[in-house]
Amino acid sequence: MKKILFSVVSATLIVSNLSADSTQIDWKNVSLGADVGTTGIGLTVVKPIDEHPNWAVRVGAHKYSKNFTTTDNEADYDFDLDLSDVQLMADYHPWMTSFKVTLGALYNGTDFNGKINPRGSSYTFNGVTYSTSQIGTVDTKVDFDNSIAPYIGIGWDTSFNKPNKTWGFTFNLGVAYSGSAKVSYTPTFGSSVPDATKQEILNNLEIEKKSLQDDLDKYKYLPFVSIGFNYKF
Repeated sequence: MKKILFSVVSATLIVSNLSADSTQIDWKNVSLGADVGTTGIGLTVVKPIDEHPNWAVRVGAHKYSKNFTTTDNEADYDFDLDLSDVQLMADYHPWMTSFKVTLGALYNGTDFNGKINPRGSSYTFNGVTYSTSQIGTVDTKVDFDNSIAPYIGIGWDTSFNKPNKTWGFTFNLGVAYSGSAKVSYTPTFGSSVPDATKQEILNNLEIEKKSLQDDLDKYKYLPFVSIGFNYKF
């Protein structure tokens, strides 16, 4: 059971000057963009810093949701993957060209929720088989330690430092430190299951949970890729 959960999760797996009153913002060279990437479809706003012409501040948000269903000999798995982020980034263009180096942070709202339903009269946790009269469905959740994830990356914005260029192409490639994955299992027990059996089931679920978390440790660093376009006012 751990293996199929790992397979499903693995296969599916961001300024104050912009938050001021809009009448106080100098909209010259501000860009509004749209992109698509590893955390979904999003919108971004980029504001160059007049006092530091190599720098720009970028704010963005992305969202994507998908349902996954799969099965094995013991159970049906129904999962909802929700990807989301809010980004606050500082883009540094070292040569005043399209190329940039990015530092920042993103709110990582990614989580993975689902339900395991037995197909037959039994299924197995940690090598121990239980009947469906002992344990029915199991609610499952996977998320990450860091809701605020530091980010570093590179990219291109072809409209940067080009006052006569209205439309531009954008590309971002980086990595965010999300921390360790957190897994939870919440079983539904049968009405006549003894307390000792409930505790045994919980203990075996805890072992499987720990094993899955160990397998997911490789995702402490989440890759980020996006491609899009922007329009400069």
